Amino acid sequence: MTDRTSQRLPHTTMNDMNPEPGALLHIASEPGAGATSLALQIIRDSLIKSGRIIWIAREMPDPGRLSDIFGSLPPTSLSRFHAAAFGEHLARGIEQSLDLIEGLDSITHVVIDNWTGISGRVDNQHVNVIRNLIKSCNNKCSLILTSPMYGDASGKDEWAIRGPDIFPTTWRLTRKNSNSQTRILDTGNETIELTPIDDGFRFSNHSS
Repeated sequence: MTDRTSQRLPHTTMNDMNPEPGALLHIASEPGAGATSLALQIIRDSLIKSGRIIWIAREMPDPGRLSDIFGSLPPTSLSRFHAAAFGEHLARGIEQSLDLIEGLDSITHVVIDNWTGISGRVDNQHVNVIRNLIKSCNNKCSLILTSPMYGDASGKDEWAIRGPDIFPTTWRLTRKNSNSQTRILDTGNETIELTPIDDGFRFSNHSS
């Protein structure tokens, strides 16, 4: 099996969660539910199998959480994880990375963590640079983006997805309830319970 496996989730192993080559996956999350950890867990499976990852974010992942999730990886795998944080200049950072993404055939995944920011409207510059990134990754590598959802004032749903609907596949990650550690991952095809553990999440209780 290659590092680029199906995004369908018939089982609870992370191998079944990796998007297909060229796939585009958006993880929209209740704030604090663990979208960054879930993305790290997905790409960890790719790093184990010689994948090369470009990780672009406003802030670097929490060092403790990064150590928990990547702690079992050998140095050779960690050397293929290329991460950079650009603060509020995320769009510029993505633009600067396009040449690298287009020039390196060995890249298997590009991750943009918190592409929308946590408040306010998503400006057109960010949307346009994401559209360009989608084109650069198309049929070349998998692209995963995370974003925090916000409270839905319309009352239609508890949480609403921030930014325009430009992604063919969006997973919604929420807490089961305010008193539970359990997360609910809705992939659009099925709903899965996630339990936080030291090195990511444990998957259980699938329903379609």
